Amino acid sequence: MVNAKPLDTAKKVIKEHYKYYNCGIFNTPNIVGDPMITIYKDDSIEILGCYYYSYFEVFGLSRDDFDKLKDYYNGLEQEAR
Repeated sequence: MVNAKPLDTAKKVIKEHYKYYNCGIFNTPNIVGDPMITIYKDDSIEILGCYYYSYFEVFGLSRDDFDKLKDYYNGLEQEAR
């Protein structure tokens, strides 16, 4: 994913792992200590997954790009139905 825009990279990673993390997407760290794994990390973004509660945490995107990613994620939810 060299030279890809962070939003495009995030969309690709989210789509690839959606079936395991289909209960939400957040851009803030959990404060209760949910167990997280790093799904993807580069110089601009980091994507974590909580396998126990099936959600993503995404860091490094602008607010606007995160809103676009959230819309994309919600579209994947609609496709899965």
